[in-house]
Amino acid sequence: MEESSYPTRPVLGRWLALDLRPLRPLTLLGPASAAFCGAIASGGLNQQWRSWVVLILVILLCDVLIGAWRASWLHADWRVALPRNLASARIWYRLPDDVPSGWWARLGKAITRRVMLVRNVIWPLVDSEIIGMLIAGLFAVCLAALFNPIALALTVVALVLALIEGQVGDRHTLGLRALIEFTFPWLIAQSAFEYFSYPSLFFVLLLTVIYRALLGLVHERQERWQVWNNLAHLLIALTLFASYAPAQAALVTLALLAQVLWQIRFQTEQATREYVQYIQSYVLATMLVVSISLWIAPR
Repeated sequence: MEESSYPTRPVLGRWLALDLRPLRPLTLLGPASAAFCGAIASGGLNQQWRSWVVLILVILLCDVLIGAWRASWLHADWRVALPRNLASARIWYRLPDDVPSGWWARLGKAITRRVMLVRNVIWPLVDSEIIGMLIAGLFAVCLAALFNPIALALTVVALVLALIEGQVGDRHTLGLRALIEFTFPWLIAQSAFEYFSYPSLFFVLLLTVIYRALLGLVHERQERWQVWNNLAHLLIALTLFASYAPAQAALVTLALLAQVLWQIRFQTEQATREYVQYIQSYVLATMLVVSISLWIAPR
């Protein structure tokens, strides 16, 4: 009888099931590309196979594990259903009339009914999703701890920001998303290769502004984010030129000019999603130029 209640659960076997699949459509910009560019900027990638193993683990940490933690928290059905079920389950809080008047007896009965509330109302809703979220977070922390304390601290902050993202209003959600999906993967990759510099932090913040602008164009459809995107690109080009890297500055300027041409078409067709899809390659080119410039810069 017990086996028939769980037709998909084997009698013997493993505890957990892991389902990994690529999201559709595939995007050029995100945690994976930010972590890859951060690894290039650190100068840690070389011909030794260990550096590429570290890169794969960093991408797994930033794209898969932190992404799974964030998705499990933001898109969980139980966050909406749980308050509704709790509102209709007040019977579990009320003590029956036949409870003895003794203080210990009433306390024991109250604890028992709250345990029944968790088992019958709360746990059926959060069972699989909360366990998957906790496992993703645990694996992320353990994997970051293998690198160094800085990578661990950055990972913990990213996980906490994902929790905060689910509680703030829409005005600040996209900004936190840009930090979680772009800034922290870049910084975690650099810390995994034990590299940090203030110019790199300056560039990654400008690139985060560009990523936030693209999110704003997709979700808010406001043309002011085009201005932020253009200004960030222009500031990157001017900084590279001032850093005695005219070739890299010219490449970023060409990427900006290409985006400006697409912006003219965007203003006529009002197709923000298509515009962002078209310019992803130019933004990725800017990221690669910046990361290579940081790599070859004197240290």
